[in-house]
Amino acid sequence: MLVALALTVWAVYCTYDGLGPFLIYAQRPLIAGSVAGLITGNPLLGLLIGATLELAALGVYTYGGATIPDYQTGAIVGTALAAGAAGGTSAQVAVGLGVGLPAAVLLSALDPVGKMVTTGLVHRADSYAADGNARGMAMIHWGSLIPWVAVRAIPTFLAALAASGGLVKDITANIPTGFVNGMTLAGSLLPAVGFALLLGMMELRKYWYLLLIGFVGFAYLHLPVLGVALVGVAVAMLFVTFKREEPAVVPEAAPADEESTVDHRLTKQDLRRAYRRYFWSSQISWNYERMQALGFAYSMEPVLRRLYPDKADYAAGLQRHMQFFNTSVLVGGPLILGSAVALEEAGTPTSAAGTKVALMGPLAGIGDTLVFAMYNSIIFTMGASWALQGNWLGPVFAAVMVLVPYALIRRWQFGFAYREGKRLAGHLAAGALARVAQGATVLGFVVLGGFIPSIVKVVTTLTYRQTTTVQGQAVTQAVAIQDRLDELVPFLLPVLVTAGVYLLAAKARMRPIWIIAVVMVVGVALGWLGWFAPAGPAKS
Repeated sequence: MLVALALTVWAVYCTYDGLGPFLIYAQRPLIAGSVAGLITGNPLLGLLIGATLELAALGVYTYGGATIPDYQTGAIVGTALAAGAAGGTSAQVAVGLGVGLPAAVLLSALDPVGKMVTTGLVHRADSYAADGNARGMAMIHWGSLIPWVAVRAIPTFLAALAASGGLVKDITANIPTGFVNGMTLAGSLLPAVGFALLLGMMELRKYWYLLLIGFVGFAYLHLPVLGVALVGVAVAMLFVTFKREEPAVVPEAAPADEESTVDHRLTKQDLRRAYRRYFWSSQISWNYERMQALGFAYSMEPVLRRLYPDKADYAAGLQRHMQFFNTSVLVGGPLILGSAVALEEAGTPTSAAGTKVALMGPLAGIGDTLVFAMYNSIIFTMGASWALQGNWLGPVFAAVMVLVPYALIRRWQFGFAYREGKRLAGHLAAGALARVAQGATVLGFVVLGGFIPSIVKVVTTLTYRQTTTVQGQAVTQAVAIQDRLDELVPFLLPVLVTAGVYLLAAKARMRPIWIIAVVMVVGVALGWLGWFAPAGPAKS
């Protein structure tokens, strides 16, 4: 019971961390599964299951609030049930993946339920805003977190409770060896799904040749994944320095007749309150209708309270910021918040609203590309690759690389935008962020070129027989097909598998859920038959 409660509390925190502070991005399966392993007393199991699901989840993010497989809960539930399974680590990982992936897909059906409840709550917040009732708005804002966590915490508790009994062990005691081998192979192939989906989001036709740099670095120069990443950084810097043909980001400027005349009526405490509210709770009241609007209005409330002592003006300000708003909360949201605060303080509320509308779209595209498609994919791929080796450096590295940069960049954005006010649009029009985005894209391609052969593990165990004549006698030899493939191109099979999955996604337009199902079925079948494996047999 205590373990079930602890896992439930952990599931609640994982959900909250992915909606608010992004302290360690606990919503990612690598972090969620690793800590779940510690809670259940099986740290290696949590590492392996969380890392495998992490790599399967690459390129799958909730852009615009889209519903995706609930990999967080899948990692926790899969680890909890696998910990109660019979057999060794390989058998337990097979059970964890066999449970975690279907659970992630099935539990995604509950995600819209939580979002629909918050959609209803936001209308109650509208009435509180019209009355100038900040306490009521705060209650709705924080209360909206309950449906978000409930649809994840309840299934986690029930699964963990079931794992605490002997039922799981009894069921899994007689799992066939072939199934274990098949699930092990399927788990090693799943990263190809994440890589393929990620490539589908990027400009592959334009930058495909950059994949070769990373591939050559790993396959022929034997660079570790960190070395490939450093090469990618160098290539990206050279690329951005010598090639500047990218379009500038030019958002619509605020009305020219509303010049900023800031007299600094806001105190440092007001600014800190606004920023802290956004940092700790930016998306906990996310809903289908207004998305991040209530979180933004809640963050602006201390500023509006100071600037508008008249209750009618104060209520009008709350209502103004309750309008639709959605952007990247890590690169974009703090910029817009700081700019809106400066413009409200300058007595130009129309410009504050106009700047939000003008910037949220461009910054959403740039922020999501930089953070989710590029940065997260790189650091979590590196973390997962170490975790698959049983190394706790993997999740620790990923957590630290989220905690420190995300906190610093958000704080800087808010301060910069507050100081610059309306001139923020001019800075963006200079194309600086566009160059950063282009550099991140180049880095992403180089790194993926090295990550694909290093993480997608598959070799063939098939052999063919050839007869040769030695001193006049016919001698038949068994020749390993994998040896011949390695002589042709090292790591050819991982590349072919990833390319095949990419074609399913980009050309056949198959949904990610079905692609995962195909990879799982094929992996289990080929592993069960013994034709393919994650690694070849040891050579004497």
